[in-house]
Formats: sequence, structure tokens, C-alpha cells
Amino acid sequence: MRVLIVEDNRDLQANIARFLEPDFLLDFAATGPQGLALALANAYDVIVLDLMLPGMSGIEVCERYRQLAPRLVPILMLTARDTLEDKQEGFQAGADDYLVKPFSLRELRWRLDALARRPIPPSGRRLTLGGLALEPESGQLRWGERTVRLHRTEALILRLLMEAAPAAVSTETLAERLWGEDVPDSSALRTHVYALRKALAGLGIDHAITTRRNEGYSLDARRCQTGP
Repeated sequence: MRVLIVEDNRDLQANIARFLEPDFLLDFAATGPQGLALALANAYDVIVLDLMLPGMSGIEVCERYRQLAPRLVPILMLTARDTLEDKQEGFQAGADDYLVKPFSLRELRWRLDALARRPIPPSGRRLTLGGLALEPESGQLRWGERTVRLHRTEALILRLLMEAAPAAVSTETLAERLWGEDVPDSSALRTHVYALRKALAGLGIDHAITTRRNEGYSLDARRCQTGP
């Protein structure tokens, strides 16, 4: 597994290197711009991204990477801030998981393994529902002439909803397909569904995702029939 560690604390870099290098291929960056450049130039299985970085914050790096990267590589955010609002900001920027400092190096490894096992949609498989078209690997979503780039987790949620439409997908099924047994936070799924709804609304598709009590979420195919 090839992992990029974007962290400006040299002591922490050294500790991570000693623990993980026997089994992982590691690259390190100490600033936000350097981390973004490496992330875009190389193929990684997971990116570990500190929140507080010189030159560019982890949030900015995450957002820029999600906008520019051709692959939906999972991102693990490191932070000393553990409020719900901080986590929500990270998830909305495109992070897939959170690890709060100080943390156990063993837990870091477990989370890296779990992130690497998460499904990445097969290359070249284009999903369509009415006038809605999703490229699962890149996250590009098109409706008529309008396009938007989804973050990795939102693209996976939409893929599952499109495949199941018009049936609902339970919250348990979504969480298991996205995170396995390592659900990062009880509000994580709601946050990502909210971000997906905003992305669809930005295309002009309002109220496309329905919350069904005791059933989960469903995609209203009727609202996706024609582009603007």
C-alpha cells in the first residue's frame, strides 16, 4: 500500500515512519502546497492529511485535491480538534475518515487498512438514471448540460441509490458499504447525504433524495428524467 502523509510535525513523521515503513510505501510532505503537489503527481492508496498545515490548510488541500484529482482516493484527516462542527467541515471538504490527536499508531494502521479496503467503483462504468449520468470513478455527475464533481463518498452514495432506484437503501447498508465496521461518526452519513443533496440541487434537481422512515434513503427517478 502506498500512502502519502501530509504532516508538519517532524517527530510525528518519524514515529509514523518507524511504525509503518516495514509494511507500507510512505511519502511525506510538511506543507499544504507540497502535499497537494505530491497527491496530484502520484498514485496513492490512502492520503493522511493534517488539518493545520503551513501554506495551505488541510481543508483547502482536501478541497483542491477533490476538485483536481482524476481518482477518488480515500483521505484520512488528522486533527487535534474534535468537535462535531470540525468533523463536519472535514467531511464536507471531501475527507473519508477522522483521527483525533493524540492517537495510537496501531489505530492509524487499522484505519489505513480499512480505508484501502473500501470499494472504488470500477473504471469506465457509467451509471444513468433518466437524464442523470454518473462517472463513479471520477465522481463527475452530469444532468443535461450541467456538470458537478462529487467527492468520493458522495459519489459512492449516489451510485448505490442509482443502482437501487426506486427502492430505498437502508442507512445500515449504506454505512456498511461505505465504511464497513469503522463508521467514523454517527452523523457522518447524514452529513454526506446533505452534501449530495446540495450537489444535486446545484444541478437543478431539488428534493431528489427522499428519506423514508425506517427504510433509509431513496432516489426519486422521476425528478431525474430530463436535463435543464
